[in-house]
Amino acid sequence: MINIIAKPVWFLLVSLMVFGVACGSAAAPEIIEKEVVKEVEVEVIKEVEVEKEVEKVVETEVEKLVVATPTPAPTPIGGYKTVDQFNIMVTTQGNEIWNSKYDQAESNTYQRLAQSWIIGGEMKDGSLVLSPDTGIASKWEIVDDGLGWEFTIKEGIKFHNGDELNVDDVDFTFNFAISEESASVSKVRVARAISDMSVTGPNTFKITTFDPLGNLGVALSEIDNTTIGTVVNKDYWMSLPEGEAVDSCTPAEVCSRAAAFEENPSPGHIGPFSVTGHLYSEEIMYERFPDYFAMEHRTYPFKSVSLRLVPELSTRVAALQAGTADIIEADLTVTDQIKSGNGQIVYAPEAVHIWINANGCDREVDNDGNPIMCNDERVRFALDYAIDKTLVQQLYGGEKAFEIAGYQGIASPSGLGYEENIAPLAFDAAKAQQLLADAGYPGGEGFNGGRPFMIHTWVGAGAPLTVEVSELICSMWEQNLGIDCEVSVGEEVSTKKIQYAGEIAGQYVVRTNENTFDGGRRMMGRYAEGGYICSDPELAETYIMPALATAGELSVRHDAYNKALKAVFDKHYDFTPGYLNQPYGVSSRVTSWTPWPLQPYPSALWDVRFE
Repeated sequence: MINIIAKPVWFLLVSLMVFGVACGSAAAPEIIEKEVVKEVEVEVIKEVEVEKEVEKVVETEVEKLVVATPTPAPTPIGGYKTVDQFNIMVTTQGNEIWNSKYDQAESNTYQRLAQSWIIGGEMKDGSLVLSPDTGIASKWEIVDDGLGWEFTIKEGIKFHNGDELNVDDVDFTFNFAISEESASVSKVRVARAISDMSVTGPNTFKITTFDPLGNLGVALSEIDNTTIGTVVNKDYWMSLPEGEAVDSCTPAEVCSRAAAFEENPSPGHIGPFSVTGHLYSEEIMYERFPDYFAMEHRTYPFKSVSLRLVPELSTRVAALQAGTADIIEADLTVTDQIKSGNGQIVYAPEAVHIWINANGCDREVDNDGNPIMCNDERVRFALDYAIDKTLVQQLYGGEKAFEIAGYQGIASPSGLGYEENIAPLAFDAAKAQQLLADAGYPGGEGFNGGRPFMIHTWVGAGAPLTVEVSELICSMWEQNLGIDCEVSVGEEVSTKKIQYAGEIAGQYVVRTNENTFDGGRRMMGRYAEGGYICSDPELAETYIMPALATAGELSVRHDAYNKALKAVFDKHYDFTPGYLNQPYGVSSRVTSWTPWPLQPYPSALWDVRFE
C-alpha cells in the first residue's frame, strides 16, 4: 500500500495560479550566516563543550534521521556491490510538485530519480552529449527547413503501473506542460517559441517552432536543468478523480486532475525509481523499478533511496558522521570537519556562478529621473576591471572550490560555445580608473549623482558567502574607483520582484545562478527585445537569434554560440568573477562517485560505488 502524504490541495491550487518570478530557476540552497558558521566552528569543529540544552537539540535532530543500518544485497547488480538503502540529504526540493507544468525551482534530484526525458544524456570523453540510450526517443531529426523537430518514440517502455508508453503520452504531456501557464520561466520561454505539437505517425511526434530553434533538443533533454522533456502516463492521469477547477489552467478536464496526481504520482512515471512515500517538506522515499528501460546503462547499486530535506548544515554533518547519510549538500565551512569524521568531499564541477547584473542598462534614467550609470559601456567595463577575482577566489577557499572562468552562467568550460575569449576580465585597477574618467567621473567624482551606488543581494542566494562576496565587491569598487558603494541585504522573492519591475534599474544585484550547457534561452530572455537585463534588439537580431536557429552537429552550433556569446561579452551588461564547484559530503562506505558538470544537484547517482 503506497503511503504518500501530498501537500494540501489548497496549497497545490494556489501554486497552480501563481507563476514563479525567478530567472532561470536559480538554485537556492541554505546559506550559513556568519553567526551560524561561528556556532559550527565552536560546537562541532573545535569539539568543545556546549550547553546541555543545545546538545539535546542536536541529539534529537540526529535521532530523527537515524534509519536502519543499510546492509549489502546478497547478489550484486551489474557486477557491483549493492546496498539496500541509499540516503541523501539536501537543503531544498523546490515546490515538490510532480507534474512538469507546475514543478518549480530545485526539482532536479527528486524528479530525476522518478522520471526520464525524451532525449537522454551521457558523459563521453569528458563532455556532456545527447544520447538515445537513456531517453524516450530512439532518434530525433530536424525537418521542415529547420522549423520542425520530429521524435521517434521507443517501444516497450513501461510506466511504473505496467502501462506501456506510447506517442499519445508524449502528445498529452507536452501540450499540457509546455505552456505559458507553466510555473517555470524556462518552460514559458520554450512555449512561446512553439507553434504546434502533434502526433505525426504511429510512433512519431513533431514540435514545430515559429523560427528555427536549434537548441530545442537540449531544452528537452536531461542534460538541461529543467523537466521540460519528461512524460507522464495519459491514461493514468485521466483516470484520476477531478478536483476543483482552476481558472487560469487549460484544458480544465486535465488541470482538474492535477491535485489527485500529486497524491500518488508513481503510476504516471517511467524513471529508474518508483515513489513509495512522500512527506511534504520532509522526505521522499523511492524503490528501484525493475522494468526501468535503461537499466543496462544506469545500473543503480541500491534498492531504495531516502531523499530527505534537512536545511540545517550542522544536522546534515552530524548525520554523515553517524553513518545515517551517504551524500549531503555541504559548504566550504565544514569540509575539514567532514574529512576529520572519515567522510570525503566530492565537488560537482561548474555548479553555480556568481552573477553580477543590473537591469535597465538600456535606459538613460531610472524611475526617479536619475541618470543610470551602466547605460555607458565604459562604466560597465570599469566596474568589472575593478574587481580582483583572486580575492573572491580566496574568499571561497581557493581554486578547488572556485574557478576564475566562465561567463555569467551562459558559458562554462563544459558548455556550448565556451572559449577563452569570453573569460572573466583580469583585474586592472588603472584601466578601470581610466575608463571611469573617460566616462566623465575621474576618481569617482560625480558618479551616480553623488548617491551611494547600490548592490542588492539576499541571504540564501544560491551559495555560501553571497553577502560577504557582495561586500567584498563593494569595497573594491570604493577602493579602486573612488565611488560610494552600499550593500542592501533583502529577501529573495521581493528583491527579484523589484528588479524585474524596473524599480532598481541601473543598480546591481549580486547573486548566484546555475550554470547551463546551452545558454541560448538565457541569452534570448536577458537581451532580446523585452529582455529583463537589457533590451538590445541589434544584439538579438544580429547574433543571438541566428545562434539559436543554428542546427546540426554540436561543433557547428558551438561556433555559432561562441560568436553570439562574444557579442554579449563585448556589451558587458552583466559579468562574473567565476564559478563555484559545489561540495558534497560523502560517507566513507562510498568509494567513488562522479557527478556531472553543470548540474546544481546530486547527479549521476548510478555511478556511485561502494567499498
